[in-house]
Amino acid sequence: MSLLNDQFARIVKNSSSEDLEMLGDYLTNFEKKQQGDFATYLSAALNMKRITDEHSSVVSIPNTAFIHNNVNIPHGGILAVLLDTAMGTLANSKCQPGFSAVTTNLAIHYLTVADEDSISAKARIIRSGRHALVIEGNIFQQDGKHIATATGTFFIVPKNSKPAIAQKQ
Repeated sequence: MSLLNDQFARIVKNSSSEDLEMLGDYLTNFEKKQQGDFATYLSAALNMKRITDEHSSVVSIPNTAFIHNNVNIPHGGILAVLLDTAMGTLANSKCQPGFSAVTTNLAIHYLTVADEDSISAKARIIRSGRHALVIEGNIFQQDGKHIATATGTFFIVPKNSKPAIAQKQ
């Protein structure tokens, strides 16, 4: 624990005000993960907000320096995570008990740069079969600007008690 405390003290000592803001947001959401407000560390780190109904799923994240690349715009990989999460959330909401949906294909077209305070992806089902779903996802800003569009295929699999990677080891 002492090593962790020393590391944290060094990080805080060497931080800019932006660093401290990012760290504070991250730690707040880490605590929320511990309290059960987030299901995964990734959704906590990105401060994801989800709304799902029968026909669609919307996932939003703040557009902060935490998600920016080296040219100070949202990283394409983060936008891919946002789209995949919105589409995967919708796919999983359609699964029967004991089953989950996993991404088997994801194709994304990045259209322009997001420049508002929040980024949201909305997913809708294009085709639903017994073993797979094809879902469309789009990122639009509140002002209507279309940021990215994607399609994904999600395969329906039985839930395992252990993740697949743990079963291989």
